Amino acid sequence: MSGMIGCYVLDGFLILYGIILTVLYFRLKITSDKKSPTRHLEKQPAEGGIYAGLTSPSADTYDTVRTNKKLMVA
Repeated sequence: MSGMIGCYVLDGFLILYGIILTVLYFRLKITSDKKSPTRHLEKQPAEGGIYAGLTSPSADTYDTVRTNKKLMVA
């Protein structure tokens, strides 16, 4: 009987712990979004930053391969 009570107490503790962590996470996320709303809109300069060694793909990479198939009527 006391083993079941221990399980209920542990379940209650874990549920409360999960709720508290969820509330703290969303509060942190909301406050960080309010502090820097334009953070995601900033662009890096083309000459440097994390994009320094990258080049843009050529247009032929995304061209569709066209094959000339004749319609065969039987």
